[in-house]
Amino acid sequence: MSIQKPMRPTDYPNRGFDCQLALDAEFRRSIDMLADEAAEAGWSTDETTRAIIGLALAYAADQRMDRSMVSAINIRRLFLN
Repeated sequence: MSIQKPMRPTDYPNRGFDCQLALDAEFRRSIDMLADEAAEAGWSTDETTRAIIGLALAYAADQRMDRSMVSAINIRRLFLN
């Protein structure tokens, strides 16, 4: 795994985008592997995509310590129904 470091150790314009670029190849590799395994297990592409998005949102909510019931309900409403 070779993820590039930020251009500077502190905040700068486009740092978030630079992080996306740095993670892109590894992210795609991981998601492709997960999607392939899900397909082999019998999950559709749509189901897998919705689950991955829901998990990413739940991860983001966890990082913000947002564990409220409203947050969980909204994630379920958007992606798990």
